[in-house]
Amino acid sequence: MKKTLIALAVLASTGAALAQSSVTIYGRADVAVGTEKTLGTSNKSQVFDGGLTTSRLGFRGTEDLGGGLKANFQLESRINLSNGAYTNATTFHGASTVGLSGGFGQIRAGRMTTVLDDVRGLAFSSDVFDSSFTAASNGVFSSGGDFGSRFAKMLRYDLPSMGGVYGGMNYAFEQTAGAKDTLAGFMVGYKAGPMNVALGFQDEKTKNKYTTLAGSYNLGVASISAGYNMRDGSTAAAGDDSEFSIGVTVPMGAVSLSAGYATSETEVGTATTLKANGFALGATYSLSKRTRMYAGYRTNERKTGAGVKQVDTQRFAVGVRHDF
Repeated sequence: MKKTLIALAVLASTGAALAQSSVTIYGRADVAVGTEKTLGTSNKSQVFDGGLTTSRLGFRGTEDLGGGLKANFQLESRINLSNGAYTNATTFHGASTVGLSGGFGQIRAGRMTTVLDDVRGLAFSSDVFDSSFTAASNGVFSSGGDFGSRFAKMLRYDLPSMGGVYGGMNYAFEQTAGAKDTLAGFMVGYKAGPMNVALGFQDEKTKNKYTTLAGSYNLGVASISAGYNMRDGSTAAAGDDSEFSIGVTVPMGAVSLSAGYATSETEVGTATTLKANGFALGATYSLSKRTRMYAGYRTNERKTGAGVKQVDTQRFAVGVRHDF
């Protein structure tokens, strides 16, 4: 259960006004046991952190400033539940932001996900639970180099709700001094009933440009999501990628079944230099609103244009995830 701390702060000695603030402690504990086989090796049994999604601990809060204006913050760490260590040298790797929201939308500053990551999330929303079992985001789309989902030193603006239309933009300053590795991106989408479509663009200076078109549709008995992604290499030698993914999830009471497929092709000039594809299956069983058990299988491989296999990975795992 989320633990919410409500604090009333006196704004001035006159006692003319009170501002209500809330701070929420939240998190996710996710661990799995299974096997993984990579090219040239035999099956290796192990404990996996984040079979569905990475374990985390976070704090977020808001203060009502009056007139519809609110101040917000978020701090989120990623944790390897199998050994208790942080998954990254950055303490608040998941997010570290502060911002304002109101009728104008929301603006934040700090470290956070990009707007293109929102579009990618839509493409994977019915693709094996957008998890570590999702083939597209765990090997297939990295054939020529995948996009960066989080950046530091970033400003992000999200539009207010406008009758189903939504969107946003972001800009990140140099990540490394003198490297000129800035980032710019935008996205726009439309949601109406069971349909949701979005288009996003991300320009990672000195690296690649990414364009993603994604959509999802809820049929009631099943939900479908799909995405088409293009990578434009910063140099001719880096080449370009064309990538596609599709997934379907079928809910059956406490059980949900899901499957996904992804493919990627890298071209340098007119020559195909890399091909990758992957398939995944998964199932979850909800023990409660916050706890569910799961099982998943993922396979992905990558070959050169000449057909030489570079990557061949298979993973199977069962686990449990608890949100609080």
